[in-house]
Amino acid sequence: MKLKAGVIGAGWVGLMHAQAYTGATHAELVGVADIAEDNARRLGEKFEVSHTTDYHELLDTGVQIVSIATPPYLHYEMAKEALEKEIHVLVEKPITLDLNEAEELVRLSEEGNARLMVGFSERFHVGFKAAKERIAQIGRPYMAHGRWMHRASSKKGWIWEVDKSGGLIVDLGIFMIDLLRWLMESEVRMVECRSGNFVYLNAKSEDSAIMLLKFKNNSFASIDISRFLPKSFPSPLDVGLRIFGTKGILTVDTTTSLPLQIYTEEKAVIPDLLRAPGMWISDEVEHFLEAIVHNTPHMCTARDGKIALEVALGARRSAELHERVVFG
Repeated sequence: MKLKAGVIGAGWVGLMHAQAYTGATHAELVGVADIAEDNARRLGEKFEVSHTTDYHELLDTGVQIVSIATPPYLHYEMAKEALEKEIHVLVEKPITLDLNEAEELVRLSEEGNARLMVGFSERFHVGFKAAKERIAQIGRPYMAHGRWMHRASSKKGWIWEVDKSGGLIVDLGIFMIDLLRWLMESEVRMVECRSGNFVYLNAKSEDSAIMLLKFKNNSFASIDISRFLPKSFPSPLDVGLRIFGTKGILTVDTTTSLPLQIYTEEKAVIPDLLRAPGMWISDEVEHFLEAIVHNTPHMCTARDGKIALEVALGARRSAELHERVVFG
């Protein structure tokens, strides 16, 4: 069974989704949409599918699943319309920028006939997948330190506009929030965050932040986030996480040839893992398709997206007010 797939948003992430559908077992890419005609045409011609500047038009072509790879402020209306038309949705993170909108998407996906998955793609990175499978080797996780650094090409564009991207804390920080919820297996009880502009001094929002999370199981974690990486750094993205457990330490690093390292009192374990850039988006898409076709549960649900958004918005509020935010 092959589902007819479409992609809204023809940027780099949209390209990755289009490639994933093209190579997927259970999907056939049939169309793409982007508000910019040149972008829509370029992506459509690359994959030899129809293209349009009107996403409503794409949703009316009979697509059965759609990826939404647009700036976050556009997610809600697009996802809502697709779900109401019983089209499955894979929406890039964050699910929306507003908790009420996120709750509405949760309701539509849980009560309707179409599913929604949030694009927390790092869960499908080979290092983080292996970490989830092997985390019991370090005993009970009690502390973690994560980093998410992404080189911004300039201090202009929608990523710097809080009403369009959510700002650094929501746009980038939400990735690590989701990973920590997933790996620590606990919800966040409290968040405290501080942020500022240190490199892009005239940008519209912060370029760096540090976040402290306390979980309901009494474990805790810190997260460093930044839009700055020197041009000499070998990658535009630097993502890593170290988790401390009662029996050892586990480290995931996406920029090295050793994505996962585990150290216990008895031995060091460094699995031989294939590290293929971009592959995790294909794995993410394949996972969602398999779940739809075989009617099995999928990861990164709309509810996961809402919970992570609530923590990220709490962190942003903490940074603005210089006080901790506690969740019920």
